[in-house]
Amino acid sequence: MAKNLFLTGEKQVGKSTLLDALIRETGLRHTGFRTMPLRIDGVLKGHYFHGFVPLPPFVNDSVTTIRVAQQGVIGVEEVFETLGVRVLTDSLAAAEPFILMDELGRQELKAKEFSCLVEACLDSPKRVIGVLQKKDSPLLDRIKNREDTLVLTVTTENRDSLLPEIRRGLGLE
Repeated sequence: MAKNLFLTGEKQVGKSTLLDALIRETGLRHTGFRTMPLRIDGVLKGHYFHGFVPLPPFVNDSVTTIRVAQQGVIGVEEVFETLGVRVLTDSLAAAEPFILMDELGRQELKAKEFSCLVEACLDSPKRVIGVLQKKDSPLLDRIKNREDTLVLTVTTENRDSLLPEIRRGLGLE
């Protein structure tokens, strides 16, 4: 059984959908965050950060990336250093046993306090579930190499049968 579990894989393969199914089917109590797509007129224009802790509405759902070209984005690391730090700090103090981190990638690299809190959450008695972008970065590499963390790759071939393995990996069966 792993203390922490992350899913990785190609974009749009179903990683967050699998975590949603796990939460729904097990009634998993969690805090944490989800990075959501920001669409304007149906076009992806960036992403925003949604926290699952009590927050004023004007604070939650802050933009973390802005698309400036087809493959180019600008990160807003201040959101990770303010909202992200608050969400992770409150998650560590909350009663819920799980912290959701959906998703972690390279945009967090410059957010030093946020990155340190990600690792503090992984080191805490809390259990972390989440999504790692299929990229390399010092933070992502440290997470992938932790002995207490299981990282599963989601593919189009295995995504429909992976949920039981996720539950087993977390000892939720």
